[in-house]
Formats: sequence, structure tokens, C-alpha cells
Amino acid sequence: MRKFLVLISLIVLLLIQVGCDRLQKIVTPKQEQKPLKIGFVVAGERVTYPNGAEMAVTEINQHGGLLGIPVELIGHINQEGRLDISLQIAEQLIVEGEIIALIGPNRSSHAVEVGPIAQRYGIPMVTTTATNPNVTNAGDFVFMAAFTDSFQGNVMARFAKEDLKLTTAALLTRKGDLYTEGIAEFFALNFTKLGGEIVANEFYEGDPSDFTSQLTSIAAAKPDALFTSGFVQDIALITQQARAVSLQNTAGAPTVFLGADSWDNELLFDNEDAEIEGSFFSGHFSADTDEPAARAFVDAYESIYESTPSGGVAVSYDAVKLLFEAIERAGSLNPNEVRQQLAATQNYTGATTIASYDENRHPTKSAVIFTIKNGEKQFHKQIDPF
Repeated sequence: MRKFLVLISLIVLLLIQVGCDRLQKIVTPKQEQKPLKIGFVVAGERVTYPNGAEMAVTEINQHGGLLGIPVELIGHINQEGRLDISLQIAEQLIVEGEIIALIGPNRSSHAVEVGPIAQRYGIPMVTTTATNPNVTNAGDFVFMAAFTDSFQGNVMARFAKEDLKLTTAALLTRKGDLYTEGIAEFFALNFTKLGGEIVANEFYEGDPSDFTSQLTSIAAAKPDALFTSGFVQDIALITQQARAVSLQNTAGAPTVFLGADSWDNELLFDNEDAEIEGSFFSGHFSADTDEPAARAFVDAYESIYESTPSGGVAVSYDAVKLLFEAIERAGSLNPNEVRQQLAATQNYTGATTIASYDENRHPTKSAVIFTIKNGEKQFHKQIDPF
């Protein structure tokens, strides 16, 4: 079985198309029938995210399937990260793939546009690491498995002000992206409410390689912290160039780098040019957890993939499990009944935990703060809902 699951991991890196032949190997002859199809969409270089979703599917099949029917995960990695591709994939999965539900996308800017497609067809949709609150605006068929940026921004602002005792902060934000602009705004709003001061607010567009102009302006303001909410390639360059200009606060101490869940990526930690030592950022999940269900998830994942699951992998697993539990409670595949049971979720426990959903289908759940020590991501503390 382990060799079989490792093989699945390799297939996922190219294009997930988990077919009936695979399902027939893990179900009994009695269950050999047309499988229920679950769509999965991920954009960018998050090639391990589908592993979490596949784990959840494998678990349900090993226990007899969903309502006694085997489940098939059908998904695509939109590695180019283009919005039009995510939209096309979602439409095809619903119309041609005949999926009963959609998991993802992971990017807020994609999820907010895919949501109306799921809503139009009446297909339950559970996003993975999409965090902007507007993701669920499409309607009552769209749910989030991740915390919102309104919560995440508050978490990092409180941490900066109350734990680190920082009084001034600067922002450097990728312009034109729903996630990056949103999380920066939520951080700034909460930091100022707590008595902090935003002393510089700089933007950049596209994929620049030179941030000298923005960092020079920020350096003149001498902030205690720099909150940057770009993508992985941006963060590596920004931190490297910020240290090159000797970014410091008024006391002459190095400015502290702060970030959000986009930082939780091995591509950043493995980048030798990134100057992220001593930084802090928020995330969805820590593999150092002692919570029994989460610990079981980590142990199973490490035994299968021989690597440590990231927050995105954990939330992808949870998104699928949330859907499955809602269907089992409904005792039906009727989309409206499944939607109602998703909304009624109480005390879900998986890789992460969700106490409940609010009227906007945003989950009540905790966040984790990490720091970088000796070049490695380390758990710092957990922040529960306020």
C-alpha cells in the first residue's frame, strides 16, 4: 500500500487524474461501481497540496467509500498560475467531469473568480489556502477551509505590537493582487488601532527584480518592522535587498521582517539568497503539533511522502474531509443538503480544527506564528480566535 501511495505522489506532480483502475485496487468487489468525482484545483508551484487531498480520498475509500460509493479525485495543477486557466479547469470539471464538489483554488484572486462558477451550477466548493474574506461573496455554495485575512492580519498586528513591542511598521506590497493587498490592509488597520504607526507604505507591480527605490523610501522612515505580503520570489529578493540597504529602526537595530501565510513555502526556506533569519510570519498549521488527530495526519503523511506536510497540504486535506463529513451527515449527495451540512459544521477536528462557520461561511479557527532560526522554520506560538 505504501508503494502504491508514493506512486500517487509522483503522478500528482504532473497532472492528477486518479482513475477507476486505481480505485478498484483499494475497494472491495461489492463497491466496484461508478465513483463519485471530486474536483481539485491548485495554482502555482504548490505541487504538494494535492497530496493532502489525495490522503483524504484514500482514507474514505479504505473505509468503504462515501455513502458506500468509491471516490475519485480529479484535479489539475495550474503551474503557470494563470487565472484564465483556473477558470477553464473549474468549468470543465463541473460540466465535463461531472464532479459533485470542487476543492480549491488556493489563491484568493482565483478563488473569488471561480466561486461564481460553482455557485451558478450549484456545486459545493471548499477553498484551500485562499484567505481573502471576499472569496465567499459568490454565494452560499462557497466555503473556506482556511482562516480569513481579517483574522490573520489582526494576529500579526497584535503579535508585532503586544509580543514584539514594536511601535512603527512599513508596508511593501505587491499591487493588483487580492491577497497581497488585502492582507497588508488588514495588518495596517489593526496595527494602527492598537496604537502603532505605519510610517511607510510602498507598492510594486509585476515581477520586479529591483526594489531599491521602495526600500530606500522605507529605510528613511526607520521602521521597527517591515510587513511584506508578496509571493515567494518577491520575499526572497525584498529581504536580501533590504539587508543590503541596512534597513534599521531609530535605535539602530535591524528592522524585523514580518509576513503572512504566503511565506510558508519550502522554496523560500531553501533560497540561500533570502535574508529571513529572525523573521516572523503567520501560517495555518504546524507539524510540531501534539493534537492527536493532527499528529496522526503528520505521521501518516511522513510515512507516505517522506517529507513534512506544509500548512497548504494540511488545509487541502481538511477541505476534502470537511466535504466528506458534511455528505455523511446529510446522508445524501443533494448539493443543497450538502451545502447546509457544511454550514452546520461544529468542532471539526482534522489536521487543523474548525469550531464553526459564520454567516459568511468563514471558519472560526486558530493561526500559528512561525519564526526563522538557523535558517529553518520553527513553531513560535498558536493564536486562538479572539
